[in-house]
Amino acid sequence: SVGVSSTVRPPLRYGDLELDETTYSVHRAGRTVELTPTEYALLRFLVRNAGRTVPKEQLLRHVWQYEHTPPESTVVETYISYLRRKLAALGPPLITTRRGVGYGLA
Repeated sequence: SVGVSSTVRPPLRYGDLELDETTYSVHRAGRTVELTPTEYALLRFLVRNAGRTVPKEQLLRHVWQYEHTPPESTVVETYISYLRRKLAALGPPLITTRRGVGYGLA
């Protein structure tokens, strides 16, 4: 029998969103979404944690590998807005903000 190559991973899916873990490509409603590596990492973390609100600190740790972030840092907000803009072009809003708590998927 022919085994599936261990480098090919099944895509992550959330609604009409599909993240290819092998090629790092993203599709929404069958159309390609061009993301930077950081945007991809952020979206992947949100999809992997779908169904819960992810605190900003956790995103900073997992996506940016920051242990101690300056409280005035807006890198998460900035990248969330990039992602929102790119994903909204292809469908309804996907990323939700819970003020003072974090981010999640609608």
